[in-house]
Order: sequence, then C-alpha cells, then structure tokens
Amino acid sequence: MRRQDLVPRGMQNALEWVVEFLQNLVESVAGKEKGKKFFPLVFTFFIFIVLANLLDVIPGVDTIGTIHSEKAGAAITGPFLFGDASNQIIPWIRPATTDLNLTLAMALVSVVVTQIMGFSMLGFGEQISKYLNFRAIKEKGAMGLVDLLVGLLEIISEIGRLISFSFRLFGNIFAGSVLLAVFAYLLPIVANIVFIPFEIFVAVIQGFVFAFLTLLFMQVGTTSHAAHHDEGEHGIHHEYEGSAATH
Repeated sequence: MRRQDLVPRGMQNALEWVVEFLQNLVESVAGKEKGKKFFPLVFTFFIFIVLANLLDVIPGVDTIGTIHSEKAGAAITGPFLFGDASNQIIPWIRPATTDLNLTLAMALVSVVVTQIMGFSMLGFGEQISKYLNFRAIKEKGAMGLVDLLVGLLEIISEIGRLISFSFRLFGNIFAGSVLLAVFAYLLPIVANIVFIPFEIFVAVIQGFVFAFLTLLFMQVGTTSHAAHHDEGEHGIHHEYEGSAATH
C-alpha cells in the first residue's frame, strides 16, 4: 500500500495475482453479485490460515519453550532433551492452527456466517424450511415426511461440517508440526531439504481447501430449493428433447 505502482512488480505483483485468482474463483462459483459478498470472508480465511500454517517452518517455533518435569534431576544436555524430559517441553510459540480451539472457532464462523447469509438472501421461511420442512407434509401428506427427514439430516450435516472443518485442518498441520520437530533432531539437513518445502505446500493447500469449502457451502446455503428443483426439471427437459431429436 505504501508503494503502489501502476505496473505492479515483485511482491505487489504476487499479492495482486493471489487476490485476482481468488476473486475470479469466487465469482465463477457464486456469480458476481454473491461473489462480492462472499469474497471478503473467503479471502480472509485463506490469508489467515496460510500465514498461521507457515509459522510451522520458522526456526524455534514448537521447539523452544519451558521445560516442565515432575521428576527432579531429569537428564537435560544442551538444546536436546533426553530420558524422562524428552516430552516435557511446553512451546512458547506454536502454529495457531495446531490448536483445536482455533480451528473449531473458524469452523463455527464459517457455518454461522453461511446461515446468516441464507436467512438474509432467502428469507426466514425459505431458509428454515431447509431443516424443518413442515410445509411438505401439508402439500404432500405422508410423502412429505421424506422431505422432513431430509431436513433433519441437513441439521446433522451442519454439525458434521463443524467436526470435519476443524479436525481436518488441525490434524494436517499438527501432524506436519510433529514430523518437522522429530526429523529436525534426527536428520536436520534432510528435514530442511525435504520436509520444509512439503510443509509450505501443505500450508497453502490447507488454507485453500478451507476457504474453497466455505465458498461452496455458502453458495449452496444461499440457493433455494425451488431453484434446485427448477434446474433439475430444466435438465431433464433438455435431456428428453435431446433423446427425442436423436431418435
């Protein structure tokens, strides 16, 4: 922002490319109108998660901290911990996404904002009918119980989304953090050459996956059942016309 060039280069060019790529992706999935509303949250998730994940490759993160040992006289030599003290270090700094509290909080933000967007764009009646579709029972009778059951399954899927969002990100980054810490002691040079570039790749991919899934759920969550029904009938109609023309 301090040195904006009309023809970007260097870091400005790289950052503008990232912004344009994600903006085009959001608009291709949700359209321009919805894309303008979805983009701030999707982009914030991506940037925040990537930067939090990249803390994993900074020297000292997860490996420097306070040594806590209940047994007196635990063998400690230099920067290495041996014996009963080998698992007693409490890191001063660790990647934020290796804390389940943070990943669960972000999953809650994703799900809650999706619901808010749904109520805002579709209205209270249309949004709540996705989960408690009593209208279907009045219109279809006993067959409407199927729609009501589908709505209850949607509630379960929302809860499942919280679990999958939080544990996927937490598990991948935590596993990578442990892997780096172990191999940094066993094979320092190999860890630097092989695992650090791999962890950078995983950090970016995990940020993209979380942001993209949020985008997809927001798009689905702000689309009415009537639109899905019309699209289904439209596709069947075209398929029928195509087969008739072929014959």
